[in-house]
This record gives sequence, C-alpha cells and structure tokens, in this order.
Amino acid sequence: MLSRLIGYEMKAFGRILLPIYAAIVVAAVLLGIDFRFFPNSAGSAGTIALTVILGVLAAAVSIVTVLLLVIRFYNNLLGREGYLMFSLPTGTGNLIWAKVISSVIWSIFSVIISAVVTAPFLIAADYSGETEKIGVGQMLSGFFKAIEPYKMNILLGILLVIALAVFAITRLYASMAIGQLWTEHRILGSVLAFIATGILETVLVLSSGNGLFTVVGNQNLESALDAVKYEGIFLAVTAAGIAVYGAVTWLILDRKLNLE
Repeated sequence: MLSRLIGYEMKAFGRILLPIYAAIVVAAVLLGIDFRFFPNSAGSAGTIALTVILGVLAAAVSIVTVLLLVIRFYNNLLGREGYLMFSLPTGTGNLIWAKVISSVIWSIFSVIISAVVTAPFLIAADYSGETEKIGVGQMLSGFFKAIEPYKMNILLGILLVIALAVFAITRLYASMAIGQLWTEHRILGSVLAFIATGILETVLVLSSGNGLFTVVGNQNLESALDAVKYEGIFLAVTAAGIAVYGAVTWLILDRKLNLE
C-alpha cells in the first residue's frame, strides 16, 4: 500500500512540476545555443530575456515544490480530504511516510533540474587551443580522479544532504500536526510550533558543546578522513531527529487528529 500511496503522490507532484522542469530545460538549451553560436550577443535583449526567464523558472521550481509538499500534506491529512485518506486500508505511518518520501524525491529532482541553469555556460565553454578541445569524457575522467581520495566524504555528504532534506520535511510536518491541535488559527499554531522546534534544536546544539558538531576544514586528505567521523555522527543525530519528528507526527495524527 505504501508504494501505491507514493505513486499517487508522485503523479500529483508531477502534474505541476514536470511542465516547469520542461520549461527550464528548453530555456537552458536555448540560452546555451545562443552563447555557443552567437558569442557576441551577450548584451542583447533576447539573451537578457532568456537569462531572466531561466532565473525566474529556477526560483519558481523551488518555491512551487515547497508549496506543494505543504499544501498536499495539509489538504490530504489535516483537511476535509483526511476523512477519505484515513479510511484507506493502511496505517497512519504509511500515509505520513508516503508524503515524506515523495516530497524528498521531488525536492531532489528540483535541485537537480535547477542545476541545468549552469548548462548553457558549460555548452559555451571554449577551452584554449586553436583546434584542440577538451572532451566531456576527458573532463569527467579528470574530475573523478581528483575526487577519488574523498569518496567516503562525498558518500556521507550525499547521505547527509538526503537526511537533512527528510529532517526538514518531517520537522515541517510535525509542526503542522501540532498546529492542527488548535481549535482555531491552525496556521498560526503551525508557524509557532515550527519556530519553537527551531529554538529547541538550537538550544540542544549549543548545550551539546563544540565537539559533537565540529566542522573540520578539509585542507588535506588526512583532515578529510578525520571529517568522516564527524559526518557520521551528524548523520546519526539527524536520523534521531527524523525519528522524533516522525513519531510526533504519527502520534498526533493517529491519536489526536482533529479534522476540519
């Protein structure tokens, strides 16, 4: 049932986000072609217009993604649609995690697609040499060779970014769940709960001392390897936070739900 719920959420997000993604790709390709074949048109009205459009779309995709993950959670689980959702033959945990997982996936997609903004500059890149060009394969080979000693840092870094995305979304959903306990002014209650959890996190971080959250400067390979343990600790702490916020959301929605 969880996979079906995730599929349903993915489709709901996709109906709105995919057209924006397509518009970003088209604008990026057009701008790349403009830079590549018309290098002297950098200050032209058309180039400026394409650049502005691409920037607006890149910002819009992030804003729309956040709005969607908030609105869908509120409408589906805390609003009138909740009567239907909670009548489905599945547990409250599946309903919550379907929202979280789909939101994280689309958030990652949005970050990746926004990176397409840099594509025109890569397309337009003109390396020195009259006839010799550096191929994409050669560039990638050199890149992967350079990062080889830091693969563990990169792996943990990727996991940490994903974990932080899950953490942020579960914190948001927990705040919304707390806010729905209010008989009136639920949005205000959600905002206050979100602020309160942020303050609590800050207090916990400060009270834990510098050792737990030390940021190690990766000036060389040795210090980079030392950083792995701190990344691992931070990943574990983030996972604990996800568990806490997930439990709060489940407890309220399963035991204290007050639908509109």
